[in-house]
Amino acid sequence: MARNSTLKISRERENYSRQMQGPKQMTKTEDDKSRQRRPHEPKVKCRAIGAASDFMKAMANPVRLAILCVLMEGTRTVSELEEILDVHQPTLSQQIGELRDAGIIVGRRVAKAVVYRLADPRAGQLIAHLRLLFADSEASAIWRGAQFESGATAEMA
Repeated sequence: MARNSTLKISRERENYSRQMQGPKQMTKTEDDKSRQRRPHEPKVKCRAIGAASDFMKAMANPVRLAILCVLMEGTRTVSELEEILDVHQPTLSQQIGELRDAGIIVGRRVAKAVVYRLADPRAGQLIAHLRLLFADSEASAIWRGAQFESGATAEMA
């Protein structure tokens, strides 16, 4: 009987020490490496779909979309965009950079300022369609396509 209790205590100690060590670590074999997750590759292998997706991703930000809405009405400097959109200059510059890198807008230096305009007409066409799809009588002047005088600020509703 003493032998059984000694074995029982011995097993309990082993179980306790295994629990304290945590789960047993497995070593990676070549087979394990081949089963690792790979980055998602879309099943659709169409360049046009990829290009359209990238184009929409570049516009898929409220500040970038607002910038494009204002630029549809004409060229603007960063300070004019900052005033119209009521967005802080660092945020505005970052979003302008994203649009510029995507080739949707271009800037031209005039004296000390950079004047931006739409470079890709597809952006204007897409925004025009979005305005129709998401028409709202209470939408902001920016969304409705209002013309802004220098010094005018629009509320983004």
